[in-house]
Amino acid sequence: MEGIASYRLGYVAQSLTLGVSAGHTCRLSGVTAERLAALIARNLEELEQLLQFNASQGIEVFRVGSSLVPFASHPVNTLKWWKTFAGDFARLARLARRSRQRLSLHPSPAAASLSSRHAHVREAALAELRYSARVLDLLEAGPESRVVLHVGGAAPDRQEALDTAHRFLDAMPDALRERLTLEHDDKVWSAREVLPLAREHGVPMVGDNLHNAVLASRPVMTLEELLREAASTWTRLDLRPKFHLASQRPLARPGAHADRVAPADFRAMVSALPVPADLMLEAKEKDLAVFALRHLEDVSGRRRGGMGARVP
Repeated sequence: MEGIASYRLGYVAQSLTLGVSAGHTCRLSGVTAERLAALIARNLEELEQLLQFNASQGIEVFRVGSSLVPFASHPVNTLKWWKTFAGDFARLARLARRSRQRLSLHPSPAAASLSSRHAHVREAALAELRYSARVLDLLEAGPESRVVLHVGGAAPDRQEALDTAHRFLDAMPDALRERLTLEHDDKVWSAREVLPLAREHGVPMVGDNLHNAVLASRPVMTLEELLREAASTWTRLDLRPKFHLASQRPLARPGAHADRVAPADFRAMVSALPVPADLMLEAKEKDLAVFALRHLEDVSGRRRGGMGARVP
């Protein structure tokens, strides 16, 4: 496979090997200051386990779960958690930095919409983005570490929704916009629609192979074009591109993630990479999906490349 660009593989939020998630939460009706403090402490302890595990396994791409601080963007959480747990975050930051882990967060689409015409929905999205960016700042993550957001819905019509997203991004403080990356989705906004939005606001875009297959652009965007165009939104900022890699779950709704990444989807992605990049596996089996692809690499004789390396 001469000439294939190097890549790193990562996973989302929890390790099935360890049985650890760093995402413990509670019902809104059960929230107390004491309960929240205990949950945050537990989640930070588990995040340390996850980062140590990643370091031991040579995994350098990891998505932190959005529930690390439960209800962080909700008015019910009045704790100054970023001060109370500053020492814990500093310790985690040192660990992540030593092991060169690229971190990210990805709020659920329900929690963060750029295109809603309702001011309270946009305010909630801004609060979620502030929280997510604060976590990355506390972890001393570099500019390549981003909060992944979808555009949102298309009500009352696509043009008005898109105009709202533009205004939202225009008004967003630079410090938050510089922590943001946009992603096309599998239901509303295709890659060819999100790319101009990202470019206009100087925000990188995450290309997703499964979303691109389920919600095709018009005209259709091949995987090669998707990765090339999305990569350019990162490289223009002198950042290593990041993509999402997933396979369709059999007999499930279009866009549902499979337990692992199918070898054919993996090979298609790495063959189409235009430059060295990071691949976040969106697979139900989390770290086990990473190990499965590593085994496939070993069997096929491929090697993963590091930053800027090439795969022979």
